[in-house]
Amino acid sequence: DVSANAEYVRMSDHMVPVQGGSNKNNYANVRLIAEIAVENVCDGVWAGWGHASENPQLPRRLRELGIAFLGPGPEAMYALGDKIAS
Repeated sequence: DVSANAEYVRMSDHMVPVQGGSNKNNYANVRLIAEIAVENVCDGVWAGWGHASENPQLPRRLRELGIAFLGPGPEAMYALGDKIAS
């Protein structure tokens, strides 16, 4: 939450909020997050908590684009989501 004045926001070079709305239009939308990252020439993306931060498709897509995902890789996310494997 940007309004919380969190250290990770203060330390960033640039922060782009993803506008609110239904999940297809905001933080759960991997395509939108990737597009914003490319448009802003991002080196890395931190997706926050929940929604996209737990979706293995986000780090996978960012990896394809050469953008770092600040969090676990897609393989770890898939394993954590698989109750038998984890």
